[in-house]
Amino acid sequence: MNAILPRRSLLAAGAGLFVALGLRGAPAGAQTNLADPPATDVDGVLSIGADGRCAVLTSKTEFGQGIRTALAQIAAEELDLPFEAVDMPFPDTDRSADHGLTGGSVTLQVVGPRLRRAAATARAALARMGAERLGVGSGDVETVDGAVRVTAAPGRQVSYAELVGGRRFDIAIDPNAKVKDRAAWKVAGRSLPRPDLMDKLTAGGDFIHNVRLPGMLHARVIHAPTLGAEPVTVDEGSLAGIPARVVRRGGVLAVVAEREWDAVRAARDLKVTWSAGKAIPSMEEVYDVARRTPAVRQDVTVNRGNPETALAGAATTLEASYAFAVQTHGTIGPSCAVAQLADGRLTVHSGTQAPFDLRAQIARALGMPNEAVRVLYHHSSGCFGRNGLEDAASECAVIATAMAPRPVRLQWMRHDEHGSEPKGPPTVMDLKGGLTAEGRMAAWDSQSWVPHSTVTLLRTTASELLEKEDGGAPGAGNWHANSNPPYDGIPAAKTVVHRIAETPFRPSWIRTPGRVQNCFAVECFTDELAAAARKDPVRFRLDHLSDPRGRAVIEAAARVSGWDGRPSPKGEASGPIRRGRGIAYIRYDNTRTYVACVIAAEVNVDDGTVRATEAWLAQDCGQVINPDGVRQQAEGCVVQTLSRCLREEIAWEGNRITTLDWESYPLITFPEVPRITVEILDRPDQPMWGAGEPAAAVIAPAFGNAIFDATGARLRRAPFTPERVKAALSGAARMPLP
Repeated sequence: MNAILPRRSLLAAGAGLFVALGLRGAPAGAQTNLADPPATDVDGVLSIGADGRCAVLTSKTEFGQGIRTALAQIAAEELDLPFEAVDMPFPDTDRSADHGLTGGSVTLQVVGPRLRRAAATARAALARMGAERLGVGSGDVETVDGAVRVTAAPGRQVSYAELVGGRRFDIAIDPNAKVKDRAAWKVAGRSLPRPDLMDKLTAGGDFIHNVRLPGMLHARVIHAPTLGAEPVTVDEGSLAGIPARVVRRGGVLAVVAEREWDAVRAARDLKVTWSAGKAIPSMEEVYDVARRTPAVRQDVTVNRGNPETALAGAATTLEASYAFAVQTHGTIGPSCAVAQLADGRLTVHSGTQAPFDLRAQIARALGMPNEAVRVLYHHSSGCFGRNGLEDAASECAVIATAMAPRPVRLQWMRHDEHGSEPKGPPTVMDLKGGLTAEGRMAAWDSQSWVPHSTVTLLRTTASELLEKEDGGAPGAGNWHANSNPPYDGIPAAKTVVHRIAETPFRPSWIRTPGRVQNCFAVECFTDELAAAARKDPVRFRLDHLSDPRGRAVIEAAARVSGWDGRPSPKGEASGPIRRGRGIAYIRYDNTRTYVACVIAAEVNVDDGTVRATEAWLAQDCGQVINPDGVRQQAEGCVVQTLSRCLREEIAWEGNRITTLDWESYPLITFPEVPRITVEILDRPDQPMWGAGEPAAAVIAPAFGNAIFDATGARLRRAPFTPERVKAALSGAARMPLP
């Protein structure tokens, strides 16, 4: 969206800009200070400019999920403004409210209600001010299109700009403010286009990669070629003939030049000897090593009945282990940042998902107070987790302190992005299940191994690496989330999550962290139990689930996909091609958004290649603000997670990552994208829940279950490479087709 003032003007004007916003039309000598209002005030969430436009002030970032469009719809609806009159300035730690990092699909859930109450409070205040200005009672006015008017005489009106434009409201958010009934909505609840899309489609807009400042220098960082290695010697003489300077501060080794190409050449040619680094297990050993790694703590995410006794008495028992690969974020554009230290103030431009966290981390690392660091957000090329953006920003900040007062632009190379960013860690789950003679689940017992913490280690000094731990109690999210089965009809169930002290690679959030991996294991094992009971997978789930909203999404996914009720596997054949379908279900974090997915798959039994031909999703994320936004997020979850299921897995030799480009770490291609249908179950009377992550969790298990239905072969490790498919097809555990 357009900012209240052009972004470049915002950057140039600095700290005093918002103070000047409302001077036009304000009374002579009026003081306008919109900076740093209390978080509980209306002014901490929104402001009305001198032109009557509304700015929503939040730290929440937009990297493709469409949340800023939905937030603008909420503000427009409650303020009785046209959608086009609401601006979403990019997050700026000097100007925005700190609503936390953008992640976990909680923006609408957390910020949406706060914004709605703030806007409703502001609308009521504007109505009171307007009634007083117009000389009528407060019950005799209405708010329409950015103005307060007399209901019986619509020609008598006063605009919001005249009432408060450019000035603070100076009122607390009323928790009891009357918000609009859904039946009265005109802007919210509709599919409106995202204003940021055209710039993105035409390579325009305010991307971090496009930021240019006067006098800017270009930098490249030289990262260790092996994990844990440190530079021993640096031969600056190897740069003879290249106009570049070597910067070595703490843990940062970089080259800086006037021209970007000189920085690229210098990074390529600089001779560095490195220490040996740390030893890590092989790709085949990594899961057993995880099981043997000491746990910092154990989370029991469900403990019901006595699974041990129930398993001993079960008519049928099954055991299985599921594993998910180590994966990189695969950001299409490499991480980038611009930083400048001038007049004792460090300004950092970044595509970070967490501007305020990044500010605090950089300030701490450099020994500066928080107020001496300013972080401004710009669009990045996507991340869906904490990739290399925070590293690049912190490295750039360190380099900028050496080159002050000139600004420095740092862009990683592709091998930096694939090799040095933190990874989605290896995860593994061991499961046991029991069935009664009637084919019902009698027992469930599982153990999984996940990172204790997800950290962003800022590369600032060799002696101090800063950590950002996810923390959280069981059920609060992250790697242990959805490790337990969602079916309350299992009389005896226990799931234990071992939060291990370390993993071979620096762990980081990656889209739908933990839930993708855990749901893959839980929902595929549920299918294994259904197959052993010779029950239809949809019916089997419904027979063990009482939650009416959960049952509704399963039934909706079955309906829109034309599900044919029967046990799996069936395996329709056409030459070497086998076809099947599978289903998976999740209630995200067991507390919010419900999703069910059916995927149709084809398997070539000759060469082991698989593809998803069609995907049907049903999603209940409560009250829907922008239906197209929900639909687009679900579609994006399908495409991105199918890529993770089909292609994505980092490889390494010794302690050297070898998948450093798109050839060695390929993504899904356009011809491999299936036809996608999304059914939205809108709940107007329910709270808003997120849609950016939940649908990703059900793709891997639905796909794996479809492959099983097609072939009778069970894939228990992702991604589903041809080699693993062929191994499963020839395995002794393959279930015969009818």
